[in-house]
Amino acid sequence: MQRICLNHWCQSSFEISPDEEAFLKKMTFTFGKTSINPPLPVFCPECRLRIRTCHRNERAFYKRKVVNGKEMVSIYHEEPLWGEPDIVYTPEDWNDATRDGIDQGRPYDFNRPFFDQFADLHKASPRLGMNVLANENSEYTAGTAYSKNCYLINSSEYDEDCMYGKLYQSCKSSADCSFLYGSELCYDCFSVYNSYNCTSVSFSKNCRDCWFSTDLIGCSDCCLCSNLHKKQYYFRNKPLPKEEYLKKVEEFRGSFQKMEEMKQELVKLRKTMIHRAVHIVNSEDCSGDFIENSQRCTECYDVNESQDCKYVTVGVNVKDVYDGSNMYLKPELAYDTLGTIETYNVAYCLYVFHCRNMLYSAQSYSCTDCFGCIGLKQKKYCILNKQYTKEEYEALMPKIIEHMRRTNEWGRYFPPSLSPFGYNESLAQEYLPLSKSEAKERGFYWRQITEKKPNVTKTIEAAALPDSIEQIPDDILNWALMCEVTKRPFRIVKQELDFYRRQKLPVPHLHPDERYDRRLLLRNPRKLWNRTCAKCQKPIATSYQPERSEKVVCEECYLKEVY
Repeated sequence: MQRICLNHWCQSSFEISPDEEAFLKKMTFTFGKTSINPPLPVFCPECRLRIRTCHRNERAFYKRKVVNGKEMVSIYHEEPLWGEPDIVYTPEDWNDATRDGIDQGRPYDFNRPFFDQFADLHKASPRLGMNVLANENSEYTAGTAYSKNCYLINSSEYDEDCMYGKLYQSCKSSADCSFLYGSELCYDCFSVYNSYNCTSVSFSKNCRDCWFSTDLIGCSDCCLCSNLHKKQYYFRNKPLPKEEYLKKVEEFRGSFQKMEEMKQELVKLRKTMIHRAVHIVNSEDCSGDFIENSQRCTECYDVNESQDCKYVTVGVNVKDVYDGSNMYLKPELAYDTLGTIETYNVAYCLYVFHCRNMLYSAQSYSCTDCFGCIGLKQKKYCILNKQYTKEEYEALMPKIIEHMRRTNEWGRYFPPSLSPFGYNESLAQEYLPLSKSEAKERGFYWRQITEKKPNVTKTIEAAALPDSIEQIPDDILNWALMCEVTKRPFRIVKQELDFYRRQKLPVPHLHPDERYDRRLLLRNPRKLWNRTCAKCQKPIATSYQPERSEKVVCEECYLKEVY
């Protein structure tokens, strides 16, 4: 079925496939004798992703006053973009047993659109300042859970002693990495699985003690290598005696200048090597990119251990999820939802954890059968945070959904006008960047961000730092370093300095945000194009645009090359 996207800025044609229609029939919400399914979408998949992710801030942190006069680091700015100031809680106050969110309850008004009523509840309801769950000593993190001693990471679970980056999953003692899974002692890595003590490695798995390499499988002690399988003591894709290899590694370790030269050689290597069309490993009937150990995942990106999904962007161990973002740890039956942990049968939700049968709800924990609620804990049969009996809830919900059909709200995600974030603060800017004028023309907010100067005893240019980590004094912890590219000041924290010294790595010269953005440049767009294999000329679908110069090959030709 072909449809035209109803967003005025888009109006592109998109297809609703039979499997999508079947999935929406499977997504059933039962109210007594009445069963209701989500309707077919009216926006294209890209617009749905853009609207959903504009509600998630992972990286813009602000120091602010919160409830009880406390101060904390929060994803919410003290100056709201719309409505009344946000009521923000620290995780400790948020988890207080006496706070359950029910005090903000109000009756449903059939004379007003639902989103207007939700906006009122949105303004009045408390927020958890950092969207974290069961962390320890990790206050400078967002979208994290079950982690300990972590700093400036986001979208991560079950980590310990990790710093700077995105999507660490079950990792230890690693820094400046993104999309790192089950790994330890890794630095400046991107899309690496089950690896140990690797530096500047990308798109690799089951590796150990590797440097400045990409697309390795089961390798150890490899440097400046690509597309190798189960190799050891390789330098520039050629074998060396162990002693000669180790001598070459020691020549650059700890030196900023020499390691920068290795990075530049890696950049050149990426331009000349062959590239697989998409990274889909140990999976069946899948399309998209960066899919691992999954089955029947269509047009999905960064998905692991999952099945029967479509249009999922970042999912770990998910099942029967369509149009989902940042879905973790066994969500099942979810539609057009962002940010879950262990949920079942939820639609149009934002940050719901350990919940079932939820509609249009946000920041709710261990709840069942709720609609239009914010910040509830362990509640059941609530509408706009107001408590009802089971019979009252089941009688009222079909009427509310019929009212939403008449107002053209049923089946649409929370609009951008309900996001507390500027588009430039949100995950949407990372996935689908817009200029300030483009964002405002499309109805998104924009935050004018003014960076505060750090309170330090000394400010120096990062380029003026000593070359060797062994020459870096302890006093650097009291300095502000000026980024070589952006000229933004940044600091080194003790946990970070200890890591560099232990790993014999130089102190970085770039601001953490610049390092973060440069890693993400390794990531292709979350979109597929038609090309032909550079070797056999067979048609392929790939995340490399046709005009790019890389040598892109089909899976069969890639496996012949590597194995």
